[in-house]
Amino acid sequence: VSDGNHWCLAVSDNGIGLNVERMTSLLGDGRGVKEDGAAGSYGVGHFAAFSASDLRYLLYGGVLKSGKRLASGSAILASRYGRKMPISGRGYLVKKLLGGERGGKLYQFMDRQQIPPMVDKCLTQIQKEWRNGSVVMVPAFNYFGQDWWLSDVITKVAAYNFSAAIYAGDLVLEVDENVVKGGRKVRLDRRSLADVLEQDRGRVRAFRSDSPYHGLRPSGQSAWSTGRALVAGNTDEVPTPIGRAKVHVLTPAPAGATRIDLFRNGMWITDDIPDLGRPVFSEWQPFHAVLMPLPGDELHRLVRKAEGTMHDSLAMNRLAPVEREKLHTAFRAVATWLKNSVPRIEAQTYTPDDFLVVSTGGNGGSGGDAHYSMWGSPVVVQRSRLSQRHLDEQAPNEFGIDKDGRGQRSGGRRKRQATRRRSRPLPFRSTGVPTAPGRYEIEVECAEAVDEVLLRLRIDENTDATCDRLWPEEGVVLRSFEGDGPDGVALSGQLEDGNTTIRLRTLVAGKYKLAIKYDAPTDFDRAVRAPVFRIDLHKPQG
Repeated sequence: VSDGNHWCLAVSDNGIGLNVERMTSLLGDGRGVKEDGAAGSYGVGHFAAFSASDLRYLLYGGVLKSGKRLASGSAILASRYGRKMPISGRGYLVKKLLGGERGGKLYQFMDRQQIPPMVDKCLTQIQKEWRNGSVVMVPAFNYFGQDWWLSDVITKVAAYNFSAAIYAGDLVLEVDENVVKGGRKVRLDRRSLADVLEQDRGRVRAFRSDSPYHGLRPSGQSAWSTGRALVAGNTDEVPTPIGRAKVHVLTPAPAGATRIDLFRNGMWITDDIPDLGRPVFSEWQPFHAVLMPLPGDELHRLVRKAEGTMHDSLAMNRLAPVEREKLHTAFRAVATWLKNSVPRIEAQTYTPDDFLVVSTGGNGGSGGDAHYSMWGSPVVVQRSRLSQRHLDEQAPNEFGIDKDGRGQRSGGRRKRQATRRRSRPLPFRSTGVPTAPGRYEIEVECAEAVDEVLLRLRIDENTDATCDRLWPEEGVVLRSFEGDGPDGVALSGQLEDGNTTIRLRTLVAGKYKLAIKYDAPTDFDRAVRAPVFRIDLHKPQG
């Protein structure tokens, strides 16, 4: 350390600072379940920072609004020798260990004259800029044994989990590595938030276990979609019986599917919210909503109480039955408000009450030809309305099984149903989204390497063969395309079949992104606000 070969990581904030009680909690074993008003660093999670120090040593400092400063340190010793065997231990940087002899106090902390100079320097800066706050320092910072920029990790994690706070201007992050690896200083605020979220907008899976982002939630695509909802969504306040919630709603959903994210105090909690699941809105156009209970209301308090210990879920069983019902009522009120705010899917279906039956019969002729004639006159038959229960009761009899499970045919044997052979599915998955008139962006995921694949776009009118089509069935005429694959190499391919098909060559397993320019039928882009195309992917014949 004296030779200057070790870095020291300092993390400062402009919070309420550290008094004797809060500093004492930092040196303890942490609280598994936090109480209202407890600082986040009280939990057992603050032990994770020790692994970032080669010395397994942390320093704490705080300055209050009154100007009073406190500092301490804690070390986790790998082992020390006892009488018979090595035993673990803890070390403390304090003025004196009291052991509870002075009104139950455990430590006498260092006053201003005894605070280590590098901690005191940070507290002076905190007091100058923010008046009060705290600092955690990691001596002999080891970059967690990885060779990556700390600023990249911190900004991405913060952008994913605190996007609402950053967008509102309540949180600004600065990571200064100007003495490490040649120097770098990064700032994350409202203006740079979109750029960070844009980096992984196509990532729908979790990061690999060897990545510094392993375990990061939500997914990259979901975090990007949340950012879009914050920026471009309609903002309003939703009243509930137990408080208000601020809501950002964006239609259509940027990622294509309905999603609701719950934030508290600008921090992402979960997208798995009771009474607000995706099936509740199956008849409404896909949207993305960001839900934020307002501080001070009962709704905010109950959400805080129902959070899991990692603040990434809602554990309703942590609430009393009365509280649980209150929170359910509030979420149902939000669901009703969303249904009144989001366009409903226009789906007109027609079910005829009756239908026409024509019976025909055939007689074998002497020449081997079949002769067909009408048996009687066409008859209008009233269709009986069968419930699902009736259908279920009748279905087993078609296979020779009665209600008691016994066979109806010879020997009570059960007639085996013919086994259907399944064809091997193509190893492709694709999603698409319009980016501008005449422009479409497609993401194709290839499960295995293929030599060639043909891609076509067809106008999806959400119809079947019984419906009239507004536009021709032929594929959309493509003007150009460009894209790259998982290795960053540009896609290789060409337009064919009158510029309606893209022939892609030499695909490896992974994700590909294509930006396509197209010409649609006349007035298509003006008639359809958000055009949807069916993406056809198949292997060439032969």
